[in-house]
Amino acid sequence: MSTNIDKHGNIGFFGKFTWGNFFDWLVTLCLGAIISMTALHLGGVRPDTLVALLPLYTALLCLHGLWLLLESENRRRLNYAPLWFLPALVWLLVNVLLVTPVPWLGWYEFIYALQAFIILWVLCNNVGSKAHLWVLLVICVSPVLFAGFNGFYQFFQNPATMVGAITDFPLVLPAQYLGRATGIFADPFTLAAFLLVLLPPLMIAAGARRLPKILRVFCFYNALMVMAVITFTQVYWAGLIMVVLVGTVPWFCYRKLKQRLLISFLGAGATALVLTLAVSFHPLFEKGLQRALAEDGEGVRIVLWKEALAMAAEHPVHGVGAGAYRLAFEQSPRVSLAKSPNSPHNDYLLVLSQLGIVGCVLLAAPALFIFVRSFRVLRGEPFGVKLQDKEGTIMPPKRFFLSIGLSGSLALALCMGTTFVFYVPAILLYGVLLLSILIKTSFSKKTMTGRSWPVRLAFCTLAVCSGFSFYVFAYDKLHSQSLELRATQELDHLVEMRVHLSGDVGLLDAVILRYEDALIADPNNVDALLGLSSALCQRYFRSPADFRVYGNRAVATARRAIELSPNNWRGWAQLGVAHAYNAQPGEAEDALLRALDLAPNSSQANYYYAAFIGVDASRRKEALSYVERALKINPKNSVARQLEQKLRIL
Repeated sequence: MSTNIDKHGNIGFFGKFTWGNFFDWLVTLCLGAIISMTALHLGGVRPDTLVALLPLYTALLCLHGLWLLLESENRRRLNYAPLWFLPALVWLLVNVLLVTPVPWLGWYEFIYALQAFIILWVLCNNVGSKAHLWVLLVICVSPVLFAGFNGFYQFFQNPATMVGAITDFPLVLPAQYLGRATGIFADPFTLAAFLLVLLPPLMIAAGARRLPKILRVFCFYNALMVMAVITFTQVYWAGLIMVVLVGTVPWFCYRKLKQRLLISFLGAGATALVLTLAVSFHPLFEKGLQRALAEDGEGVRIVLWKEALAMAAEHPVHGVGAGAYRLAFEQSPRVSLAKSPNSPHNDYLLVLSQLGIVGCVLLAAPALFIFVRSFRVLRGEPFGVKLQDKEGTIMPPKRFFLSIGLSGSLALALCMGTTFVFYVPAILLYGVLLLSILIKTSFSKKTMTGRSWPVRLAFCTLAVCSGFSFYVFAYDKLHSQSLELRATQELDHLVEMRVHLSGDVGLLDAVILRYEDALIADPNNVDALLGLSSALCQRYFRSPADFRVYGNRAVATARRAIELSPNNWRGWAQLGVAHAYNAQPGEAEDALLRALDLAPNSSQANYYYAAFIGVDASRRKEALSYVERALKINPKNSVARQLEQKLRIL
C-alpha cells in the first residue's frame, strides 16, 4: 500500500513527521496571522488593534516554547543575533522610567519595540525550512493585493469607502485625500511606504531565474500594480524612491554588467517618464504637486528635521524622551506650526531626538552590521547553479532570499528617511521580517538548548511565562490608550456638534464613563486625566448652578495630570480652564500663564489665555493681541477666529 511518508519520516512539503515540525508550522501560521492582520487593520496604528492581537502574541510565545520542548536535538538550536538589539530595548526602558516627560506614551512605544523583538526572535529561531518561509511570505504578501485593489478603486472613487468597510468605528478622511489612493490605511503616505517596502521583493521574484515562469509573470504583474498604486497615492517622495528602487533591483537579478545597466536605465527611465506625464497632464496630479509645494506641504519636513536636530543638540545623550517629540515641538521657542506633528517624518531623526546618540547607536549598530554581513555573504554566493534535468541556470535559494532581504531593507531604509515607519506597526513588522531573512541566511544557529528534559522544560516554561507576562503588562496600557482615544474622538464630536448644550445628556455621561474606564486600566494615563477634566467641564452647560461638585473634580483631575507630567503645557492649560469654570479666576490665570510660558508658540495656548482675559472689558485689547497671535500661528483655528470677531465687535 502506498504512503505519503518516505522512509526518513518526511511528508511532501510538510517536512519531518514530528511534533517539533508540527509546532513549527503552527508558529509560522501564527506569525502570518499577526503580520497580515496588523496590516489589514489600518497598519495597527490604533491601540485597539494591538489589544485585539495581544492573545496572538501570547499564543506565539507558547507555541515557540512547545517547539523548544519537542523539537529533535539536531534542529533544536537558537540564533543569538536578535539579542544584539537587547541593549537598545533596555535603553528605551531606562528612558521611559527616568527621562521622558510623557511616560504613558513612552510605555506605548516600549510595547511597540517589545512586539517587534518578539517577532524577530521567533522568526530567527522558528520557520525552519524553505517551505515554512514560502508559506509565511505568501501570507504576508496577500495584503498587498487587497491594498492594490483598494488603491485603484479609491483613485477613481471615494477613499473613505473601502477603508471604512474594514473598521468598526466612524472614519472620515481629510478632504485633501479625495482622489488619492489610501488602500488599507488611513493616509496615502503610509500606503506608499508599505508598498515601497514590498516592491523590490516582488521585482526580484519576477526578474531572477528562480521561480517557475507562471509565478514570475504573476509577480511581475503584481509589481506593476504596486507601482501604479504608489503613483496613485500622489506622494512625490515615494515616486522618487520608486525610481531609485527600479534602477537598483536589476543589480540583484542579473550577472552581466551590460544587462544590469540596460535594464536599470530602461526601468528607471520608464518609471520617471510615467510619473512626469502623470504630473504634467492629469489634473489630480497637478493639484497634488501644488499641494506638495505649498508651505504646509512636503517642504514642512525641513522645519521638522531642523527642530529634531535642535532637540538632539540640546539633549545629545538621552534625547527629549520616548514619545515626547510632539510635546517638545509644541513647547519649542523656535518654531510653530498650525498642526503639531507626532514625528519629524524621519525615523533616524526621531530616534536621535527622543533617545539621543546612545539610543541611536544601540539601535543602528546591530542593524548595520547585519546588513553589511549579509551583503558580503551575497557577494560570495554563486549567481546561478545548473540543474541536472533543466537547461540553463537558476539563482540558488540562499542568494535569492538574500537579494529579497537586502533590497527590501534598502527600500525600508529610504522610507525611514522620508516618513514615519516606527509609528506604523505593520511596516515595522515587515521590516522585521526582512531583517530576519538576512539573519537566517547570514548567521547560523549555534547555541544548543540542552539535551536533558529539565533544561528543555525550563526553556519552554520561560517562553510560556514570557508570553503571559507580556499580555498582562501590555493589556492595561494598550486598553487604556484605546479607551482614551475613543473617548477623545467622541468628546470632540459632541463639542463640535454642540450636543453637550442641547442634545442627549447621556452621550456626555457615556464619554465620562469611558474616560473613567481608561483610568481604571492605567491610572497614570495623563491624556485620559486631561480628557476627563475637559469632559467634566462640559457639564457646566447643563446646570451652571450645580457645577461646583463637578468643577472641584475637574480641577483635582487636572492637578493629578500635572503631578504626573509637571512640564506639560496641556495639563496647565486644562487646569486653567477647570479653574475658570469653577469660578476661581486667580488660579485660572496663573495656570494659563504657566501653559503660555511653556508653549509660547502654541496657537491653542494663546487662544485659551485670550478667551479667559477677554471676559474682562478692560483687558479686551490685550486679549485681541493674543488671539491675533493664535491666528498667525494657525490661521485655521476656527474658535480663535470666532473669538477675534467677538472681541472686535465688543
